[in-house]
Amino acid sequence: MPYRQFLASFHLGAASGWDLFIILVFLITVLVYGLFLGRNRLIVLLLSSYFSFLIVNVLPWERLASLGWLGIGDGPSASLEIIIFLGIILLFYFLIPRSVLSSVLRIRKRGDASWLRLLILSVVQVGLLAMTILSFLPKEALADIGSIVKMVFVGSSAQFVWTILPILTVVLMRRNKKIDEK
Repeated sequence: MPYRQFLASFHLGAASGWDLFIILVFLITVLVYGLFLGRNRLIVLLLSSYFSFLIVNVLPWERLASLGWLGIGDGPSASLEIIIFLGIILLFYFLIPRSVLSSVLRIRKRGDASWLRLLILSVVQVGLLAMTILSFLPKEALADIGSIVKMVFVGSSAQFVWTILPILTVVLMRRNKKIDEK
């Protein structure tokens, strides 16, 4: 495939073409993501991501393996874990605004915020999603990923940072009184 050869041959310092491609996709996703969703929806997605990550990590896979029609066998495949993770995020994304959490968090509308706040929330949300999805992949699949992406998203240090960073961002982000008074 010609695009693979192009990306494999492209290097910028220590970064390979795949690293740069993944970083570019990450940045484009962050920009589009934040601009379309708004502050409140980003916060709902952050909560949904945490709930989903927790649920997928504590699912009793051995009990689910006894259900033959799921095809789990010895353990879940990475793709099954990712699909369940994303499915639970979607479920919570639609349930949270209709729950008691919507009044507690004041998430009735899309939520206005400055471009910088949306960008920061988008970065931590997409980073959390990328770290989580990469954590489900087997080590063999991670062997092809470049060193920069591994350093940023893979490993116990990266998991700690991407788990704590969104929480700190939301807690430390100040409310915009002009927008919230409308």
